[in-house]
Amino acid sequence: MTETVLSVLIRAAFAVAGAILTTYLVPYLKEKRLYAVIKKAVEAAEKLSQSARFDKKEYVLSVLRSRGVRMTPEVDAIVEGCVLELDLLLAGLRSPGPEERTGDNL
Repeated sequence: MTETVLSVLIRAAFAVAGAILTTYLVPYLKEKRLYAVIKKAVEAAEKLSQSARFDKKEYVLSVLRSRGVRMTPEVDAIVEGCVLELDLLLAGLRSPGPEERTGDNL
C-alpha cells in the first residue's frame, strides 16, 4: 500500500516538474536564443550596409523568416530594441554588457 502511494506521489511530482519545465523554462530558453539571433542579424545588417545600400530591416526580417521565425508584434519589438541598442552602442552612449564583451552569446 505505501509503495503504491509513494509511486503515485513520485509520478505526480515528475508530472508537475515536467509541466513547469515545458510551460516556463522551454519558452524562456527559446526567447533567449531568438534574442541572440535577432541581435546578430541586426549587427550583420549594419555591417553589410557599410558596403552596399539596402533596407536593413528587411534584411533582418528575411534572415528571421529563413530560420522559420513567425513575425509577431513581439518579434518586431525585439528587432526595434536591438536596433536601438546597437545605435546607442555605436554612438558611445552605452557600454557593452557582459555578453557583448565576450562575444559568445550565440
